[in-house]
Amino acid sequence: MAKIEFKFDIDGALQDEPLLDSYELEYMFHQTRESMVAALERKLDGVVCDEHQQEPSITITGRYDGETEQMDIDYHIDTCCQMFLLKVVNMLNNVN
Repeated sequence: MAKIEFKFDIDGALQDEPLLDSYELEYMFHQTRESMVAALERKLDGVVCDEHQQEPSITITGRYDGETEQMDIDYHIDTCCQMFLLKVVNMLNNVN
């Protein structure tokens, strides 16, 4: 299975009366993490590089902006070679 790492943090201070308090933010981060892990595991189950026999490594970074109360999610995929990266990206882009 692919190695999946998460990094979630809050940028800036929360507003005086924030839409989400710190407990709700942690819950949102937890739900986001669980949902993304389930989707990634489903799509990348047993996927290894044919040539190097290595699994992909995925780093997901979530940043919640306390001022705008919006969360951005970025991801980075590390693989042993370019051909395997193309295969992994293709698998992630498939609707199934």
